[in-house]
Formats: sequence, structure tokens, C-alpha cells
Amino acid sequence: MVAGWVRRKVKNSDKWVKRWLEVNRHVLYSYQACPTDTPSARVMNMLDLRKTREIKLVTDANHDGLFLIIPESADNEHPGYMMKAETAELAAEWVAGLNKARTVELEKITHLPAPARDGCCSFCFGSRKSSGERESLVGSY
Repeated sequence: MVAGWVRRKVKNSDKWVKRWLEVNRHVLYSYQACPTDTPSARVMNMLDLRKTREIKLVTDANHDGLFLIIPESADNEHPGYMMKAETAELAAEWVAGLNKARTVELEKITHLPAPARDGCCSFCFGSRKSSGERESLVGSY
């Protein structure tokens, strides 16, 4: 599990807010407080890592430790969530950990067995009749 403190840039502002991030399977959870230290800590945001376009390091002359999480969006124009770790090394660990969690969960989806689809339509799925037999059934009504 990937977890720890980072800062998240507030949209349309120069302000950064401290957040505890925690990955559990395919979900990145964001808290104002560490749930281990503060059992009453509430989830502020959740992000399905399987639905991210990119998670990458960002180089900036003014800030070290930046990384960006870009979720999928309908228009592919989402600017992403700018995050800041304490050091560039920690940012690299975050990016590697988040990408690994994302990849593992995506592989689970792509390696699911395909459903048996022997039929020509939803009524025929699972039917072992040949296409000629199915056509005759359809035409007989």
C-alpha cells in the first residue's frame, strides 16, 4: 500500500494544502488527517487510479518534489492534480507506487476470462445451436 503526506495545489490559487494520501487497491483516498492517528478522519476525495490518463513527475525550477495525476475526462482537457512531496526522491516513489497500483489493477481487468458468447444476440448467448438453427427459430415467428 502507498500512503503518506503530500501537499495538493489548490485550483486557481498559489495555496497548497496538506493531505494524507492512501492507496487501497485501485482507489487513491485523500484525507485531511492520517486515519491511523485520527480514527475519525473523513475521506475528502477519492480517485479511481484505473481511470487516470497519466501519473508523472513534474520539473519546476521553483519547486522540488512535484508530481501530477491526470484523470481521464470526456474532453481529455482535465489539467490534473498537482501534488508536492517533501523531496524529489519521495515524488519519484509516489509516481512509481501509484503507477504500479494502477498497472496491477488494470491487469486484473484485462486478464478476466471473456464471457462465453456463442449466440448471435442476447437471447442466444449460451445456446449451443448452430447459426442455421438460430435463424430458423427467428424466422418461424
